[in-house]
Amino acid sequence: MKTNIVLQALTMLCLTLFCSKVKSQTAFYKELPKEFTEQFTKEMNDSIPSLGSFIVSQNNKVIYEQYFHGADKESVFSIKSVTKSIVSVLAGIAQDKNILPNLNTPVLKILPEYNVSRSSFKNISNIEGKVVHDSIRNTLTLKNLLTMQGGFDWVENSKISTAMSFSGDPVKFVLDLPFEEYPGTVFNYNSGEAHLFGAALAKIVKTNLKQFAAENLFKPLKMTTPRWDTDPMNRNIGGSEMFMKPQDLLKFGIMILNNGKFSGRQIVSSKWIQESTAEQVKLDAWDVMPDANGYGYYWWRRKTNGHQAFVATGYGGQLVCVIPDLKMVIITTCFLNDKNRGRTDIKRLHYFIDKMTKSDQ
Repeated sequence: MKTNIVLQALTMLCLTLFCSKVKSQTAFYKELPKEFTEQFTKEMNDSIPSLGSFIVSQNNKVIYEQYFHGADKESVFSIKSVTKSIVSVLAGIAQDKNILPNLNTPVLKILPEYNVSRSSFKNISNIEGKVVHDSIRNTLTLKNLLTMQGGFDWVENSKISTAMSFSGDPVKFVLDLPFEEYPGTVFNYNSGEAHLFGAALAKIVKTNLKQFAAENLFKPLKMTTPRWDTDPMNRNIGGSEMFMKPQDLLKFGIMILNNGKFSGRQIVSSKWIQESTAEQVKLDAWDVMPDANGYGYYWWRRKTNGHQAFVATGYGGQLVCVIPDLKMVIITTCFLNDKNRGRTDIKRLHYFIDKMTKSDQ
């Protein structure tokens, strides 16, 4: 009799645990209420006139997908600085192939053609200052560039960044900039540093970045990248100017969510995904990143309704937001037209991301 009671109790306990587990798993597949999605879509359409797409995937299943203002599945968008996060993954693939040197390696050891000390010349004005600059520049590492801690005197989206983009050799332009801080000490967002890192990575993998990406990332993910612009030296721009469809960005985000795996294939090691999205730099405030909590290797970190998110972000509203504990990926793209409000649209999109991640919609 006692044995039967014990067995019944154990059976009930197992069923309770099993059902609660199933309930927690099936909650991920809960369909969004029609009333919520209709209001959500209307509010986005009305408040972000540059919006092209907003896609939400949960547990590798699309639960919301809308296109706006004339866009559709085939529309191609300039993903701007989301390019940086893709370059970060390319570095991880290079590490998996055992060709990426230690991240503490000085950049000028990889690009020695730019290591020409001013002390070898005569009659240079302020020779002492320029020799000091050369010595600091020799301490600049790959990791400094990956974490936006290069130390250069730089203001993003300013005349200095415009001058770099118009220069005959943007890599030389960046390396010749004066230092405001010692490398590795202060975070300062710098697309010039990302381009410098991209040039070093291309030298490491012994081909241009687009070719390396096509073979090792885009093809395995079945992504199409119709365009990735180059600088005057024919280097793919490491920090921007890649073009892609929203669906292909979603594949990239799902691969990040699944720790580097896609369709059963490990594209980049889970170790690199964890390291590159970890808090490499303390950052608790950024004007277009609400609830920021650090920066990784070209990945932003923020909390959305208490959930840790990793975000690839590009000018004007290009976002790949990965939220691991919700098993969720959110993709947004915006047209870079006269209706685009730049950083304002990014802030607005994070407001809608937070609405999507609320548990009570």
